[in-house]
Amino acid sequence: MSKTYGVGVIGCGVISPVHFDALAQVERANLMATCDIIEDRARSAAENHGAEASYTDYNELLARDDIDFVHVTTPSSHHHEVSIAASKAGKHSFVTKPIDVTLANIDAMIQAAEDNGVKLAAVHQFRAYASYSALKTAIDEGRLGEIYYGNALVPWWREQSYYTDRWQGTWEWDGGGALMNQSVHWVDLLLWVMGEVDSVGAYAATMAHDMETEDIGTAAIQFRSGAQGIVQGTTLTYRGMASRLEVHGSKGNVIIEADKITHWDVEGEESLAEAVSGEETSSADPRAGLGDAVGAHRVQIDAFIEWIEGTGVPLVDGREARRAVEFNLAVYESQRTGQKVSFPLGETPGRL
Repeated sequence: MSKTYGVGVIGCGVISPVHFDALAQVERANLMATCDIIEDRARSAAENHGAEASYTDYNELLARDDIDFVHVTTPSSHHHEVSIAASKAGKHSFVTKPIDVTLANIDAMIQAAEDNGVKLAAVHQFRAYASYSALKTAIDEGRLGEIYYGNALVPWWREQSYYTDRWQGTWEWDGGGALMNQSVHWVDLLLWVMGEVDSVGAYAATMAHDMETEDIGTAAIQFRSGAQGIVQGTTLTYRGMASRLEVHGSKGNVIIEADKITHWDVEGEESLAEAVSGEETSSADPRAGLGDAVGAHRVQIDAFIEWIEGTGVPLVDGREARRAVEFNLAVYESQRTGQKVSFPLGETPGRL
C-alpha cells in the first residue's frame, strides 16, 4: 500500500497559506501539526487546515513520531536552524525560498541532511509552470540553437509599510532585499535555463525606501557557455510592472512576461504565445509572482515524496537551490568591492 506522510509546517506567516492549500491537494500528505513563535497564529493555522496540534517550539513538533517531513516557512535567515534540527530528528525538509541567505548555512543544511540520511529540497515553484518548462525543454533539445543571451527583469513595487517594523529588507533576517527576496525566483529560472555562471559585474542600491538592504540590483553576467545576460530586480518601480524572462538564440527568441509566453519565435515552430501560461498577481502585491502557486507547490511536493521513496527526483534539491543565493551574494560582493566577481565564490560578507 502507498504510504501516507505526516507533515508539519513550521512558520505560519504570509506564504504559509499556499503551502497549506497545496498540502490539501496531495493525497499522500497528512498535515499533523503547525508551529509559529506567535501562539495564536500557529493555533489558528492548525484549526483552519485540520492539523491536530500546534506549537511555538519547533523542537516539540520535530519530536513527534508521526511527522515524516516539514515545510520550513520561517524568515529566510532562520531556515538553516529549523532544517538542521529536522535532519537531526530524522525528518526531511521542504524549504521555502531562498533556501537560506549564506553559503555557510546552506552547506551546513546540505551536510546535515546527508549525515542523517534525509532529503532536503527547496521551493522554486516557477519551474513547475508550463511556460518556463516549455522554454527549458526547447533549450535542452537545441531548438533555440546556440544561446546568445538571456535576461531576467523583476520591476516590482513595495510600499514602505512592507519594510517598516518587519523582517523584510534586513540583513539579519532577509539576507538582502529586492534580489534575495523578490527576485530570487527569476535568478533561479535564469540560471536553470542558461547554465553555470562564470562571472558577474553588478550594482545595488537603496533609492526609494527606508530599509537596510537594496531596493534595486542590476547585474551583467558572463555564463560559462559564452552567453551573456542581465538580471535586474527592484521594489521601486512606479506601480510595479510584470516580471520578464527572455532567452535569445541562433534559431529563436522566447519572452515570458507575468509567467505567460508572450513571444515565441522559434525556427520551424508555430508561436506558443498565450497558449502556455501562468497567472501572476499584481506586481505591487507582496504575494506578487505566486500565480498558480498552489498547483505548482503541489507538483513540487509530489516530486519530493517520490524522491523520498527513491522513485523520482526533486525539482530543486539543496545544492541546486544554493546557486541562486550564491549569485545574489556575488552581486552584493561586486557592489561592495567595485570589481567583477568570479564563480565559485569564496568567503563573502553577503551585504553591500
